[in-house]
Amino acid sequence: MKQQESEYKVLLTPAQAHAIAAAYAFATPFHQTNTYYDTATGALHQLGLGLRIRQFATHAEQTLKVPTSGPRTLTELTDPLTVTQAATLIAQRTLAHPGVVATALAERAIPLASVHPFAHATTTRQLAPQAEGLLTLDATCYANGTHDFELEFEFSDPAQAAPFFSALLTRFAITPAPPENKVTRAVHNVN
Repeated sequence: MKQQESEYKVLLTPAQAHAIAAAYAFATPFHQTNTYYDTATGALHQLGLGLRIRQFATHAEQTLKVPTSGPRTLTELTDPLTVTQAATLIAQRTLAHPGVVATALAERAIPLASVHPFAHATTTRQLAPQAEGLLTLDATCYANGTHDFELEFEFSDPAQAAPFFSALLTRFAITPAPPENKVTRAVHNVN
């Protein structure tokens, strides 16, 4: 599956995260574990790509994030996995599942056998649909026990999204600085 993703992101203090959680009608939180992959030489990182297996309670997926030419825009290539397939791939320290991710890596001359897990993080995620887009509040724990909070706002119409997000930043006294992505933060917080 191929999906275009446009989003704003910002890191939050714990107090800001709790205030936002109380101010919006978020759905019941759910948990996901991301296992991040790259080659020993960091070939994916050098190309600006992010590769992960994401595990949920009832299913899993492998996703390759590919930057596009637009600001705040990525293309996500995703292959569905069963919980068992994901656990097996992670345990075998490999990524051998065929699909759109494998095809995209092959197009970039990156053999599946060369990618291995190097970091992981567990996130508790809450979603709050808004007329302007989807508000996502993440509390993430990394391998060394470090925690952080991130707010994402996915949108399709930048003209509607920009004023909404700007007003939210002002309301909660958030400094608008794009954070390092979760892959980079996971690397910095490996045991």
